[in-house]
Amino acid sequence: MRSRFRGLAAGMVLLAAMAAHAQDEPTTPARPRQRPAPTRPSPPPEQVGEDRAFLRQLADAQRSLGEQIQQLKDAVEALQGEIAAQKDKEDGTEQEVKALRDEVKGLYVESSTVREHIDALKDDIGDVDSNVSAFRSYSGFFIAVMILLLAVIFVLTIRR
Repeated sequence: MRSRFRGLAAGMVLLAAMAAHAQDEPTTPARPRQRPAPTRPSPPPEQVGEDRAFLRQLADAQRSLGEQIQQLKDAVEALQGEIAAQKDKEDGTEQEVKALRDEVKGLYVESSTVREHIDALKDDIGDVDSNVSAFRSYSGFFIAVMILLLAVIFVLTIRR
């Protein structure tokens, strides 16, 4: 149905273009004619009215199609704008993700460094603990010796 309508529409547009072109041609006789050209019988007035109505209908259909094509163009441009906006948004999101990844890498490095410091402190604390226990041993021995000396001095003082 559409192909028939398109074919008919194309034929009518071609016919209208040929009629307009024929009217625009200059009428300069190249040579005198010897016999008169046969005249075409004019179509009946009702046929002319039907043809004009059909041509108007075709023109309206063409205008309508032109408007629809313009609306489609506007919709396509709007979609392209939305696609560009989404792409910009996606690029921004990618940049944020990249920045967050870099931050996570930095935090990992910092946590690794902190872990190394903690391990070093554990070793230092172990050394301090061993030193404190050694000090306790020596100080306990020293206090015991001092008490013993005080007892000896006390006993010697009492004997006199």
